[in-house]
Amino acid sequence: MKNKKAICHAAIFLVLVIVINKLLNFMLIQPGLARTVFYESSKGGYDVIALGASHGTYGVDADELSDTMGGKAINMCMGGEYFYDSYYVLKYALKNNKPKTVILDIDYQYLVNEHDESILFNQIYNAYPNNFDKFGYFLTKMMKEEFRGALLKWTNYWQCYYMICTTIEKKLSDEYKTADPSLVSMNPYDTYMGNGFIYRSEDCKKSTTGGLKWEENKVDKNQCKYIKKIVDLCKKNNINIVFTTVAIDPASISKDIENYQQAHDYLANMADKYGVSYYDFNLISYDVFNRTTYDFYDEEGHMYGKTAKVFTNIYGNVIKSAVDGTLNESDYFKGAYNEVYG
Repeated sequence: MKNKKAICHAAIFLVLVIVINKLLNFMLIQPGLARTVFYESSKGGYDVIALGASHGTYGVDADELSDTMGGKAINMCMGGEYFYDSYYVLKYALKNNKPKTVILDIDYQYLVNEHDESILFNQIYNAYPNNFDKFGYFLTKMMKEEFRGALLKWTNYWQCYYMICTTIEKKLSDEYKTADPSLVSMNPYDTYMGNGFIYRSEDCKKSTTGGLKWEENKVDKNQCKYIKKIVDLCKKNNINIVFTTVAIDPASISKDIENYQQAHDYLANMADKYGVSYYDFNLISYDVFNRTTYDFYDEEGHMYGKTAKVFTNIYGNVIKSAVDGTLNESDYFKGAYNEVYG
C-alpha cells in the first residue's frame, strides 16, 4: 500500500513538473527568427539552400541569390549554427524541398570556437520543429553539452519575466501560428527581408568586436565529421554542394594575413578531401568586389545590408557558373591572401 502511494505521489509530482515547465516555456520564451526560417522552408519550392552562421545571415541576400542562381533560394544561415546544426537544418529542409544546389558557408571560427552555454548555442535546436530527427539531434548535440538548456528552455529566458503579458499575447495571435517575423524583437537597425536574410542599416555604428584567431590544434574534429555528413547527404540526394566563405572586413584580414591564409589552406584541403569545390570570397579581387572596412558593421566582418546586396550578386554568379561548369576562377579570385591584401 505504501509503495502504491509513493508511486502515485511521484507520478503527480512528475506531471506537475512537466505542466509547470511547459507553462514557463509558454510565458517566457520569446519568438525568434530561427522558428520563422524553419516555417518558411516548410512551405517548399526552394531550389537553392544556403547553410552557415551569422556571416551568411547578414551577407547573403536570398532574393538576390534567387535572381542570380535562376531558382528560388532560402538563406538558412543562423547565428550560432555549428555544423552539426547545419546537418539537421538540411535534413529538415529536405523534407519539403528538392534543391538543386546546397551552399555550405564555412566560418572557420566555428571549427575552433569554445562555445558558451548561452541562448545562442541552444536557439536553433529549441526552434527545430518536433519530428523524429529531433531525437537524433538531441543525442548529437544536447546530450554532449548543456542538455538542461533544451529540456528546460525557459531557463534561457528567465530575465524576460517582465514581458510575460506581451509574450502570452503574441503566442495567442494568428501571427504566431505562421511564425510571422513581426513578433520577433530585433536589433533596431535590423530588418528581416524574408527567406533568412537580415538587412542591417548603415546607421548602426561600427562595433570593435573582432574574430577568433585560427589555431589548427583547436579544430573540433566532430565538426569536420558533420561537414562530411552534409556532403554525403547531398550526394545521396543528387544535390550539387559547394563550400564558400563569405567576404569579411578587409582591414581585419590585413592585420593578420598569415592567420587567414592558414585557415583558408585548411578549409581548401578539407574541401579537396571531400571532393567539393571551395570558394573563399576573401580572395576575390577588388576589381570584382570593391570593399572597405566601412562596408562591415564590426571587425569580425558582418556586412551592412547595402553591401550584402552587391556582394550576393557576385556570390550567386560565381556559384551558378561553378555548378554549370563554366567558371573561370581567375576572373574573380586571386591565388593567395597577400596578393589581395599585401
